[in-house]
Amino acid sequence: MKKIAIIGCGASGMIAALSAVKDGNEITVFEKQSRPGRKLLSTGNGRCNISNRNMEFPHYHGNNPKFVLNVFSGFGLDETLSFFESIGLPLIEEDEGRLFPESGQASSVVDILNYELKFRGIKLRHNRMIEKVVKSGSKFKLISSGKEEFYSDSLILAAGSCAYPQLGAVNTGYDIAASFGHNIYEPFPAIVPLSIPLKAVHALQGIKWDCRVTAAVNGKQISESTGELLFTKYGMSGPAALNISRDVNENILNGKDPVISIDFFPFINEKSLSEKFNNLWIRKDKSLSFSLAGILKKRIPELILKISGIDPEISVKNLNDPLRSKIVKAFKEFSLMPGKPRTFKESVVAAGGVNVDEINPGTMESKLVKNLFITGELLDIDGDSGGYNLQFAWSTGAIAGKAQL
Repeated sequence: MKKIAIIGCGASGMIAALSAVKDGNEITVFEKQSRPGRKLLSTGNGRCNISNRNMEFPHYHGNNPKFVLNVFSGFGLDETLSFFESIGLPLIEEDEGRLFPESGQASSVVDILNYELKFRGIKLRHNRMIEKVVKSGSKFKLISSGKEEFYSDSLILAAGSCAYPQLGAVNTGYDIAASFGHNIYEPFPAIVPLSIPLKAVHALQGIKWDCRVTAAVNGKQISESTGELLFTKYGMSGPAALNISRDVNENILNGKDPVISIDFFPFINEKSLSEKFNNLWIRKDKSLSFSLAGILKKRIPELILKISGIDPEISVKNLNDPLRSKIVKAFKEFSLMPGKPRTFKESVVAAGGVNVDEINPGTMESKLVKNLFITGELLDIDGDSGGYNLQFAWSTGAIAGKAQL
């Protein structure tokens, strides 16, 4: 009998266990929480964004993002769709290719996966925090926080990243991988709100607006996203900010100074915006900020103009051509300096992790330690928001599980 231990009962751990089922395999999953899939419950605003129809390579990041191409050739979107259909979880497609369960509830995903684990005879050890793993001959010895010892012939490390510690995330997975000689790229928060130190911007708190947000270093663009931007009491959130946060944070942590630029009118060019403004300025009796009240939410005109060094109370009749051009620039290229990255408590995923050059993408087996498999968020691969990270978890977990057959 082959004993298989899986540390972590999140997305990659659950699908790894289900994929490893075979006569003669004894599978035990160790989960530090009292129930599996707790982080899954929070994904997709409680609806579980299982995957995305648009599985293009540029949606993934890391020191070797091409690793995902080999992973998805072994277990990709089609296999994922078939898997969920087979367990009674058909998916529906929404905006930008996002795939959700038809139930619209993350709880149904967790409940059905948990049912399958029990139905297929997989042993679940809840409230078991595995703190240390050592090799004992050809076997792995797992040692829990309660000093219990468990032995296995094969080990799948699916412990997750350090993002969202309030949901139980810890660094243990990295520590165990490192103890076996794996190199760990220092994790940092990705898909996280952005801090903006300029306090004047905080007065826009609560305002949502569709914008194009770009980040640049030394004049070279490093990231771009168009979508809803939410101004907060500390800076910015919403999809547009979250999607550029990884590149912004990585550059800050590497000692660089990225600049964020906001285009409040992303669907028209400067010439068209200038014409739009000029039409509003036919009435010469209005103040500049009030002249824009019909096309922008309250507080935006006054604050953006003021921060850009333009008097919001100047009369429209006093606008000369250079000032008109400056006003257009203020709303097309509103520049801000980001502050230090926010913490893992607000981060959807963690970038960084185990060096994927040390992992076989066809099996997820370590190239350093025989019968050690590493999956999901522990690896130095992170995806954009929209189901990409969960797809990587499903794929790597399934491949690791199938490698036990």
